[in-house]
Amino acid sequence: MTILVGLTAGLTGCIQGLRMNWGLLGVGLVGSVFLHMMANVLNDYYDTRRGLDRRGVGTVEYRPHPILHGILSPRETALMGFASGLTGLILALLVLAMNRPLAIILGVLGFTLAYSYTGPPLSLKYRALGELDVYLAWGVVIPLGNYYLATGNLGLEPLLSVLPLALLVTAVLLANNLRDTEADRAGGIETLATRLGFSRGRVLFKLLIGASYISPVLFLPVDWRLLAALAPSYATLPMAVKVASMMDSGRAPPDADPRVAMLLQRYSILYLAGIIAVCLYIHA
Repeated sequence: MTILVGLTAGLTGCIQGLRMNWGLLGVGLVGSVFLHMMANVLNDYYDTRRGLDRRGVGTVEYRPHPILHGILSPRETALMGFASGLTGLILALLVLAMNRPLAIILGVLGFTLAYSYTGPPLSLKYRALGELDVYLAWGVVIPLGNYYLATGNLGLEPLLSVLPLALLVTAVLLANNLRDTEADRAGGIETLATRLGFSRGRVLFKLLIGASYISPVLFLPVDWRLLAALAPSYATLPMAVKVASMMDSGRAPPDADPRVAMLLQRYSILYLAGIIAVCLYIHA
């Protein structure tokens, strides 16, 4: 998810005809992945501490859990999480001397969002603000950071170009939380899914999926080339319909979030193919 969103934002500069620094874009993508890694690892650490992650519940059932499957101790898991985040910050520091002074600010913002997802004192996931945290990370900080490193500019264009992807990333988390609604209630935390309830949460989930296909109409008054680049992604509409309806039975499937992530992956790859085609046309 992180590489696809970061690439899309960075290549927006190519569509605009801006001079691209491919090396710095690569650094930005690597740094973004390390911050994403921090968020995921610390999520496992804090969820285990709170008793939310346990045998028979949620993601523990379909993928290896570092603590519960004996891969790492709790202390090692926490250290891995913080080491990943600090690596991302170090990479931001390295590009300070390469005419990208705002990189450290964006890096600190990314670190803060990654840590605060589950880390105290904010622990946004446990206060029904996890989806907001995720949207700010994938819809604002990651695209702005990679676009800035690639082009040296800031602007609304990268935020607009990744809007459909950021909505799908947010839907990945909401699908996860809808599946874990009962377990999260039993664990005494409040997510957006537990606050809304399954029925209303399912409606929001469908709206996020639908908005990822409708929101690109906003591209037209800004840059028609973005809309042209996104056109191949609409080949995923049949898959999107299936994913949007997967909770109509009244419960979320165990692999609800990976299904949305697979939709995002296919959508993004086709989008990137469109962006590359438009860039080649522009620079031909």
